[in-house]
Amino acid sequence: MTGYTMRNALGRNTLGALMAGVMLLAGAGEASAQGRSLQMAALGSDSPTTVFSIAVSEVLRHELGHRIQLATGSAATRQAVDAATQQLDLFVTAVSINHFMQNQINMYAEMENAREMFDNLRSILNYPLGAYHGVVWADSGITSMEDFAGRRVFAGPPAGAARTVVEQIIKGTTGFDPNDQYESLNLDWGAAAQAFQDRQIDVYFVPTPIPSPALAQLSAIGEFRVIGIPQSALDSDEMQTALSIPGRSLNTLQPGTYANLVNEEPVQLIDSLVGLGTHRWMSEDEVYDITRVIFENNDDLTEAARWMAVITPENALAEMNMPLHLGAYRYYQEVGIEVPDHLMPPELR
Repeated sequence: MTGYTMRNALGRNTLGALMAGVMLLAGAGEASAQGRSLQMAALGSDSPTTVFSIAVSEVLRHELGHRIQLATGSAATRQAVDAATQQLDLFVTAVSINHFMQNQINMYAEMENAREMFDNLRSILNYPLGAYHGVVWADSGITSMEDFAGRRVFAGPPAGAARTVVEQIIKGTTGFDPNDQYESLNLDWGAAAQAFQDRQIDVYFVPTPIPSPALAQLSAIGEFRVIGIPQSALDSDEMQTALSIPGRSLNTLQPGTYANLVNEEPVQLIDSLVGLGTHRWMSEDEVYDITRVIFENNDDLTEAARWMAVITPENALAEMNMPLHLGAYRYYQEVGIEVPDHLMPPELR
């Protein structure tokens, strides 16, 4: 399959096309002599991180001859640990997860060496993950979070950052606790997406851009509603905690964004940032080249998904809270991007 065929498949944004792309890249044998085999991970098969990772994998294969072994489905919290122990070369970073790991809190509270592992991680660039949408079928009878009582809710994979923020959103809005007033399901992203389509889940939370290719797919299946955050909940302790984490902000989904979206009023959601990271043992030249070809081939990324047009050097350091890799830092210096002191590679301090 040529690069153009891959980009066209990505542009369709269907689950089958995405997974076909993953399998193709995982088994590709076209790497040139100068290329390397790199281990890369993304979130669920319909996650924006997977769309990004497949598109980047194709760029790296075409421009640098790299062979990318791309795995999907693992939580970003786990990916950070795997990258810190050199089991992953490229992984999904998250501003919130960096904060948790560096401070040894939340899912890392019992991990004694969390801070030391964080010191092994490096950033390349940041990009928007999207907003946390609480999706229900229009005929489910669910019109607000209070209706989650007694329902099956997917808030994100176990021990993941998504579950933490979604449970804060639900608690701050309703006072409900997981597995008390509602059932919190333990699934990965891919299994949850399929279970929701099969109506085995009542509420499906997913972080995705506005507009979202994943939700456009759902609109082809039937009418759905997105459950948002009421203004009255924003002052709750849980919501203030969720919004105080770096990389979080409010966003709005407008009525009419999708053909079968039944919301008649704007929906308020929490947005989040993620990024592409690596570990400190990757060579400077290799990460420099990876950073360079991603930005130099932004047109290819945008062809895969329009939202990736925002992935530019000028935007890439937004709210970043993990030091840059030396190779990425070198690229930003060359193109005239001012790097804040807290993002300086530790090797230069």
